[in-house]
Amino acid sequence: MATAALMAALTGGALAGCSGEGATSTCSSTGCTITFERNVTNAKISILGIEVQLVSANNDSVTLKVAGQEVTVQRGDGVQVGDFSVKVTSITDSQVVVEVTR
Repeated sequence: MATAALMAALTGGALAGCSGEGATSTCSSTGCTITFERNVTNAKISILGIEVQLVSANNDSVTLKVAGQEVTVQRGDGVQVGDFSVKVTSITDSQVVVEVTR
């Protein structure tokens, strides 16, 4: 089991795929890509030891609560929240995609 985990880490493969309330993620050793469903109220997920929640979204920006801190991020931009970098990569009518890295 430990060998399989070590091989996944060394090859850069996905280490975990998590799901939350209205959200899913794919994680590697460096961070996670989260897909939030826009039609779910209080969509949230726990990743990398923190909770990330979609508060609101429009065509140009997303408001998230990251580890208890509320931030607004423009599409294509990123912000620093504590030890984490948060970037909004996509906003559609049905989903918001966010990358979170340490």
